[in-house]
Amino acid sequence: GLEATRKLLRSHPDIKVVAVTVCEEDPFPTRLLQAGAAGYLTKGAGLPEMVQAIRLVFAGQRYISPQIAQQLAIKSFQPTNDSPFDALSEREIQIALMIVGCQKVQIISDKLCLSPKT
Repeated sequence: GLEATRKLLRSHPDIKVVAVTVCEEDPFPTRLLQAGAAGYLTKGAGLPEMVQAIRLVFAGQRYISPQIAQQLAIKSFQPTNDSPFDALSEREIQIALMIVGCQKVQIISDKLCLSPKT
């Protein structure tokens, strides 16, 4: 997700990243777009939407799936009720997503080069 996008863009600045993910809740879409992703789709997107997103991004535009775009637009007009997740670092969000995905502590620590006690 976030780290892969950053690494890709650091090593290949001209590449266009279109993220396809199950994470629909902010702050993840916002952070991924801030990291440089040019497109953001949910895994529920159909083939026509994926093709449209790739074509728009290839043409130099951005693409955000409608449900994510609506969520972000609505959030921008709401009074700030800061979510406790907004305070998390990207690394903490990465770990939280792995935990929510039912990954075991040992697997998480191996993937992230951490001690299991961390």
